[in-house]
Amino acid sequence: MHAKKTNKKRLALFLCFTLLMSHMHSAQAGVFDPLLKIILPFYKSEENNKHSTTQDTHSDIAEDDEPVQLADDGNDEYYEPNAADLPSVLFDDTLLADDSEPMLGAPDLYALLSAEFSADRGDVETALAIYKAESFKENATAVFERALSLSIEYDTPAESLAFATAWQAKNPDHTPAWFYVTHLALKARDYNQAVQMLAMILEYDSKADLSLIFGSIFPNNPADQRELFYALQNIDSINASVAVLRAGLLMRLDEYDASLLYINDALKAEPKNLAFINLKLDILSAANRMDELWKFLHAKRRLLPKETSLYLYEIRHLINMGNLKDAWQLLLTAHKNTQDPDVILLSGLVGIDIGEYQKAVELLTPLTKNTDFASQAHYYLGIANERLGDLARARYHYERVKNDDFVLDARTKVVGFYLLDNNVSAAMSTLVRLRDEYEIYAADSYILQAEIHLRQGDIQSARDILMTANRQYPDDDRLLFTSYQLLENDLDDTEKRLIINHLLSLDEHNPNYQLASAKLALIQNPNDEQALATAQSISTIRADDPLYDKDLQLEALIVLSENALVKGDYKTIINLLQAPYEVSLDLDAGILLLRAYQGLGDDDTVQRLLTELQNKYDLNQDSEAPTSTDTQSY
Repeated sequence: MHAKKTNKKRLALFLCFTLLMSHMHSAQAGVFDPLLKIILPFYKSEENNKHSTTQDTHSDIAEDDEPVQLADDGNDEYYEPNAADLPSVLFDDTLLADDSEPMLGAPDLYALLSAEFSADRGDVETALAIYKAESFKENATAVFERALSLSIEYDTPAESLAFATAWQAKNPDHTPAWFYVTHLALKARDYNQAVQMLAMILEYDSKADLSLIFGSIFPNNPADQRELFYALQNIDSINASVAVLRAGLLMRLDEYDASLLYINDALKAEPKNLAFINLKLDILSAANRMDELWKFLHAKRRLLPKETSLYLYEIRHLINMGNLKDAWQLLLTAHKNTQDPDVILLSGLVGIDIGEYQKAVELLTPLTKNTDFASQAHYYLGIANERLGDLARARYHYERVKNDDFVLDARTKVVGFYLLDNNVSAAMSTLVRLRDEYEIYAADSYILQAEIHLRQGDIQSARDILMTANRQYPDDDRLLFTSYQLLENDLDDTEKRLIINHLLSLDEHNPNYQLASAKLALIQNPNDEQALATAQSISTIRADDPLYDKDLQLEALIVLSENALVKGDYKTIINLLQAPYEVSLDLDAGILLLRAYQGLGDDDTVQRLLTELQNKYDLNQDSEAPTSTDTQSY
């Protein structure tokens, strides 16, 4: 009876997995990939096996009429591990290699199912306990790797190291485990164990590539860096990867001469290794040995003429130095030698910056057929054609931008082109399509639509579209504040206060909302001391403060100046705005200065300011100039 029940379990499980493999959708397969790779050696994830044909694996599976003897306690409850199932060492705070005993037999399929479902439900502690226990059984390498991946993600480095050490001690011939243990020992800062494992690896293969071991484990603390370097001195090896590790440690310790000795040793062994070349470049740069750096770089570029990174290193330096002409020439050489799309894209950008628009178009056009670069290519082709004056071609390219980082700016340009043609309906359709295709920019599309309505003098339509937007996104304070700014002149004080209070409830520390509140308060009461203090505080935010915003600071100065104008304090206006105006030539600041100098009777300065503003903003003198009898309008 007991054997029949066991066989029923086994048959049911087999049928479940048969159905699972036959009908599982790709989204579901991802959940079970780690488990399927363990229980089905021939299994490949659907993503990795898209282009593979199904093969018959029955010939590779040995026939065995004897059923697998699974533990059965007389009921069909789901398998739950207990202390009797797991090695006691796995419940200890620290796992030592000498403490564990091998668990005989193959991994338990029910246990693996339980572990993977536990992991999928977020019960990682249970999953880890089961996987670790099952990994000590025979032929359980895949189980060990799954257990180790979970351990690295959720355990401390010391716990992962203890587990890997214990497993490696019981499986001494499993070479990859040597690398796992070494990497984890370095990560856990157990440098003595790391060096012991490194010595064992290098004794097995003195030229082993250890780059994966050393990846992302450089200690940040100088004391740890020095301790690791001294520990590595116990390794009697000329292995290039070890030499690079020593060089990197010494560079971080600012010991550049010694660091160069080690990296040169590594380059003798592997002169074309890009990682080694880049490290030497970093060392020479840190040591400020620039002549030597360029000589070395140019020599390596002659050795490796198709390596993109060796061009980009110097190109980026030239761009950072503002030497765009030389960067452009080197980019053309790099393009000729590498045909690398990154180089082509950067060539197009630099070409646009230096005015080589037609050449930029020639370079970028082929990239539109490269799916990875097409969107960026269209964006910059739009810019190049716009500067060439071919607006129809520019719009063609902007409309084909799909990249999230560029699509808002591109579609805004398209809207502008339609408005230039007075095609308002096409502009509006573009904005509707923008929010339909990219919800992240829905608020921006509503705002731009409202601006178009306001430019047409259709205030009610602007109100309606912004009301719709704010109902749809009630917690988007940026949308609400922009709506407030657009409609500020058409709102009464009660409406303004209601909106500002809601904005402050969403973000009471936002200086933009604080200043809007202060501005409204000063309009209602020019002597409101708290409002004046708020505006004064915002106007003096230092440039190194994270809250600093030069436009907001100027706006605060304008609020204070408007308050001073109401009080007839013209000298305060000049003290507040003269310097900012000379930098920005801001229209509002200029108008306030005009009124201040007019109030002081300084007609020469009034005329000079008026001429400046007329030239910059194309103002009509007859309709815009302030008069001595009306200083409240301009």
